[in-house]
Amino acid sequence: MKKVTALVLAVALLLAGCGETIAEQEENNSVVQEAAESTIPSYSAEEDRAAAEYLVSKYGLKQSETIPKVILDCDMSYLYDDAMCMCILAQADTLGLIDLLGVTITGGNQFVSYGTNSALVQLERIGRADIPVYMGTDIPINGVRDLEEQEKIIGKIDRYGSMHHFDEYVEPEKYHDLGSYYERKWGYSETEPQDLNSVDFMIEQAAKYKGEVTIISVGAATNIALACEKDASFAANTAGIIYMGTIIEGAGTYTPYADFNVFYDAEAFDVCLKSAFPSQTAIPHDAAETAVLNKAVFDLMDAKNDTLISNLWLDNWYSQYRRNTHYKSSCTDAIAAVVLLNPHVIQDERMLSLEINTDVNSPEYGHTICDENGDVKVVMSVNTEVYWDFVTDLICHMQDESEFNYAYFVDANT
Repeated sequence: MKKVTALVLAVALLLAGCGETIAEQEENNSVVQEAAESTIPSYSAEEDRAAAEYLVSKYGLKQSETIPKVILDCDMSYLYDDAMCMCILAQADTLGLIDLLGVTITGGNQFVSYGTNSALVQLERIGRADIPVYMGTDIPINGVRDLEEQEKIIGKIDRYGSMHHFDEYVEPEKYHDLGSYYERKWGYSETEPQDLNSVDFMIEQAAKYKGEVTIISVGAATNIALACEKDASFAANTAGIIYMGTIIEGAGTYTPYADFNVFYDAEAFDVCLKSAFPSQTAIPHDAAETAVLNKAVFDLMDAKNDTLISNLWLDNWYSQYRRNTHYKSSCTDAIAAVVLLNPHVIQDERMLSLEINTDVNSPEYGHTICDENGDVKVVMSVNTEVYWDFVTDLICHMQDESEFNYAYFVDANT
């Protein structure tokens, strides 16, 4: 990779690290991180403007007098699709394309406590510890369901995510006391979440900036539904909402009928769909296959400029894709951020009416029922080449055209 000094230092510390205490290992991890960051150039405000102007010109991004304001509501973990979504939005904020007001944490992939710490740590790693993080709730709006009883109706439910581990529950406030959920590789954040909870933060910002705040929901919709129920004007005060969730065609991805985000709290998703958001956009799992992470994406990222974001992803993932050139992984959550920033990536969109099955006694709990001619914009697919060219141009801080593009590396890998 590009950061030879950091790599050499990391190997030296690894060889010398046998028998270290946990504290010593964490200190060495910090030294390696600082060494890696020291090799990455910083960009001036003028260079940020140049990068933004390049993206606007190349991709025809819509410009308005008021910079769009965004809140990301997510079930964060480390360097998966929710993290890519946050990195994209954070970089867009850095370049002045949006104003990322904050990141709110909901239950889903992990407990809110875990998601809070992971969001804070990753924001620190990409140099954006100034972006505030707010803690929400793990508990679905109708309470925690008895999954063993629900399995008798639905069939086997994948033992994934926090919903299956409430017997080991770590409360949100214990984001720095995670017990067995603590990951030494990442450690605890130096920054702290905000005192205000996610629901009140969303309500406050939507009222403060009426008609300007877009909510991006890439986890369970619990926090957002609670905001809708607590303040009848909340949804109407926003600019709209973009969800990652639902299945439009084909079988479910988590149960035979549902995807994970909706199944975690189908009632919350249903509340949101029935609320008065000025616009609603859904990114169903149908779109996932058009925006997967593969070796070509990392090759392209590696060929472009160094940034804290690009190198964080390359350092942690690139070797796996180089060892197995056919490996690919889902990066669905990130589509929600990209569709907001660059709707030109959309290849197939439909206006549909969506309704969620919320009957816990039905085998189709969480199933999305669709009708034509509705008012929800559903993105079924994106243009893969344009999508990844845009994402890598953005996170790699490109200020002019690269000699490489996604198609080049796809061809090189076949």
